[in-house]
Amino acid sequence: MELHIGKEIERVYTNSGMKISEFAKRINTSPRNVYSIFARSEIKTEQLLKISRVLNHDFFALFNVEVDKPNSEEPKGEYKTNKISIVVELDGLQTTLDQVFKRLKSINENL
Repeated sequence: MELHIGKEIERVYTNSGMKISEFAKRINTSPRNVYSIFARSEIKTEQLLKISRVLNHDFFALFNVEVDKPNSEEPKGEYKTNKISIVVELDGLQTTLDQVFKRLKSINENL
């Protein structure tokens, strides 16, 4: 079944007891446009976020669907990358910098 976000917003709005003029004001639109929102099957995320906050309802949870995950196997001919963090304290000498580069090169070759 397709999700009709406008109908979901209308359902939550109706249960809120808020007046249409107040709701429109709080989401920065006109009362006429509120009815247009109720009729829509799609909505911009920024507007849905505003509406979620005003109605204190997480409409984004309605879109919680499982997304196809990429194949976990490593493609042939490609290298896996590893991330490492290294903190280096330099003293301003070129020899220290050369030693650091030499160590980094060695680490990279061993990965």
